[in-house]
Amino acid sequence: MPTAEEWSAVFGASALVALGFAWYQIRQVDQSNRALIASNELARQVNIEAVRPRVQVALKVDRFVPKRRGEPAEGQLNIAVRNIGSSPAHDVRLNVSPPFTSLETFFKPGMMAKHFAEVNDAFNGEVHFRTLNPGNTYIWALGRVPELFKDGSGVPRHWEVEAEYTGTASPEPFRETFVLDLDVEMRIELPVDPLVRIGKDIEVVGNELEAIRHLVPTKLTLSDASTDETGLRKPGRRPLAARAVRSRHLPRRRR
Repeated sequence: MPTAEEWSAVFGASALVALGFAWYQIRQVDQSNRALIASNELARQVNIEAVRPRVQVALKVDRFVPKRRGEPAEGQLNIAVRNIGSSPAHDVRLNVSPPFTSLETFFKPGMMAKHFAEVNDAFNGEVHFRTLNPGNTYIWALGRVPELFKDGSGVPRHWEVEAEYTGTASPEPFRETFVLDLDVEMRIELPVDPLVRIGKDIEVVGNELEAIRHLVPTKLTLSDASTDETGLRKPGRRPLAARAVRSRHLPRRRR
C-alpha cells in the first residue's frame, strides 16, 4: 500500500492536473467570449454600413451632344455634392483646400469673383446642409471642358475636400476626404446617350427637309383663258375635243 507521503504526492499531482484543466477551460471560454464580442461588433458595423449615409463630393461633366456627328466633345464641368447612401446625412460640413477658382472667359465680366465667393462659402467648414437626403445632388459650375482641361494659366488642377457629417445609425460622425483632380477627370470616357444621339440626328434630318422645301417652286395657277388655250380640263367640265369625239360615235336619235 502507498504510504501517506505517496498519497499526498498523488493528490498533489491530481490537483495540479485539475487546476491546469480548469485554467484551460477558462481560457477557452474567454477566447470564445472575445470572438463573440468581435463578431457582434463586426455585425454592428455591417448593419451601420448598410444603412448609413454616404456624402460624395466629385467633379461632374454634363456633355453637350452636337447636331453633327464627329464634332469635338464639349461639356460643362460642375462640382457635385450628393448623398449616395440609404439614409439622410445631418450637419454636413465641407472644407476645400485650395479654394475653388476657374477662368474669367467662362463668366460674364466681374461675375466670376461673386460666383466663387458663394461656392467657397459652402466649402468653408461650417454646416450648410442641415439635412442632405439620399438622391439629391447639388452642383456649382466650375467651367467648360475641354478648355479647362487644357488650361495652362496656373489655375489649380487639384483640390482636396474634407467632409464630416452624422447619421441616425451611429452616434459617431463620419469623416471622409475626396480628391478632385482635373488631370484624372479629363481621361474619363463620356459616352453619348443613344436616345439623345437619335434625337439630334432626327433634328438634322428635319432641318435638311426644311431647307429642301424652300427650294421647291411654288404651285402655278392658271386662268380660264390660259386653260382654254392649253386644252387642260377645267374642274367639272370635259374638254371640247372629248365632247366632239363622243358625239360622232353616239347613234342619232330617231325622230
